[in-house]
Amino acid sequence: MQDQNNILPAAVLVTLFKDTLVLPEKEIKSVENEEKAIITAIGKEAIATTPTNEVVNELKSSTPVPIKYLGDHLKKIIVLVNDNNAVHLNETDLGLLSSILNACKLTLADIALINIAQQPLALHEMLITLPSLFVISFDITSAQLKIKLPTTLYKPIVLGETQILFSNSLQSMQGAEQNAKLEKSKLWNALKLLFKL
Repeated sequence: MQDQNNILPAAVLVTLFKDTLVLPEKEIKSVENEEKAIITAIGKEAIATTPTNEVVNELKSSTPVPIKYLGDHLKKIIVLVNDNNAVHLNETDLGLLSSILNACKLTLADIALINIAQQPLALHEMLITLPSLFVISFDITSAQLKIKLPTTLYKPIVLGETQILFSNSLQSMQGAEQNAKLEKSKLWNALKLLFKL
């Protein structure tokens, strides 16, 4: 038997449930798609909160942007470069990147290589189109990606469900000089931590 003191008055119930409690089937699917978009875009925090109309409208307006990239994104990894003279990446740096990926037991098919010099995109635009677990950024600052994070080199940063690693340029790792070897070593140590190698 329910205690009469614990029942809310009808006027309070009406204010708590301003929208319809029972939705037609086609509206249920629409709401489910909006909730999935919010969870994808915002991360774990969205699961525990109810989306506001403002958030839903913002997500609707941020439709996936067509992005040109090299690779198949099989392992949900984005690699960002900034090469003004190539569509994706110059041949020398691409060779080094392939070696680095190979050392991590990955191939070009596992990643999406995006050259932001040819298509300046914010990180959230890339993650809406290509949801990823890892983002490796070569010679690109957080300001260029339009995110408010420190650009700390070689230390993985967690952003929602994505880990971001900032690195110096691939160009700085070319050759047999001591500085190049040191940069490669720093990157390798960070990648071992990132990919648990």
